[in-house]
Amino acid sequence: LTARSEYTRFIDRYAAHPRSSEASLGVCKSLAGLAPNPNRDQGYTQEAITSCRNVVIDFAENTASTEAARISNELRHTLAEKEYLNGEFYFRRSLWDAAVKYYEFVANLYPESDFAAPALLGVYRANREIGYDDLAEEARDVLLQRYPDSEAAAELSAEVASETDGPRG
Repeated sequence: LTARSEYTRFIDRYAAHPRSSEASLGVCKSLAGLAPNPNRDQGYTQEAITSCRNVVIDFAENTASTEAARISNELRHTLAEKEYLNGEFYFRRSLWDAAVKYYEFVANLYPESDFAAPALLGVYRANREIGYDDLAEEARDVLLQRYPDSEAAAELSAEVASETDGPRG
């Protein structure tokens, strides 16, 4: 927090200084350093993403912009993981509707993340458990269309094949 304060003070006092991009990136990095693991509250993660995106916008022609964009993308991955883990939490407890909400959140807000395909698989499985076969089929189609080469797509194809070979269990 001290580093963040010092960087912010520099920016406030010397906004037009040639090194203000470095100070802005310093705020971004300071907040990113405070971002907790995915099982914890992600308030600092959200704040870091906002700060990093501001660097990307404010200093687009600067090398600080590239690094801030990289940090922001990494932090978005953390948020996607957090929401995916929430979906898994509810799925393990057979709270299907809540699991679907979190899985859909991941698939819709973080489609670029490594968790989007497994989240769509979770939507498929939870909807099958509820008996919403139409919504399950919709999730299946989206998964196979967007992420055909993913591990989740392979798992889904294997599940669908086993269902057609025998009774559902």
